[in-house]
Amino acid sequence: MIVYLRILSDEINDFVKEIAIDDNQTFGDLHNFIQEILKYDATQMASFFTTDKEWNKEMEITLFDMTDGESNSLRVMQETIITEYIYEIGQRLLYVFDFFSERAFFMEVVKTAEGNLDKAMCYRNEGSTPDQIKIGDLTGNLQKEKMDWHDDEFDGSLNTLDFKSLEDIDLDSENLGY
Repeated sequence: MIVYLRILSDEINDFVKEIAIDDNQTFGDLHNFIQEILKYDATQMASFFTTDKEWNKEMEITLFDMTDGESNSLRVMQETIITEYIYEIGQRLLYVFDFFSERAFFMEVVKTAEGNLDKAMCYRNEGSTPDQIKIGDLTGNLQKEKMDWHDDEFDGSLNTLDFKSLEDIDLDSENLGY
């Protein structure tokens, strides 16, 4: 059977991908195809999640099993055939492609058809693609200020700094504001 999936992004309104894939292929094949059409790095951590109608996560199908096989609600992409979890119109998946920022695509089965496909195909490719990894600006709004060191104030060695000895520091909790 051929499964037709629509992929949407909550970040970019005009992003729509529709793909067709044979249900006898693995979720690993689906992952690799999505990565290819989006021009993403397929070695980055990713997972599919089956969901209910409200997009609540159910079963995880991950790229790598890091649980030592101890989880009953986890499958590995390369070992999981699509037809095991996807077989009817309206089924939903989340495809988490950026674990650090918890970003995902919303996927839904829009059609199924009899037949076979040798390889997956993208038949609708609209909109711009979100960046694969989105790391926030770690500096926030801080601006780098140029430090103006004067040779006469600091010669680069610690012996020019005035450190108090530990005996001079009062560590009484009353003075620390506790």
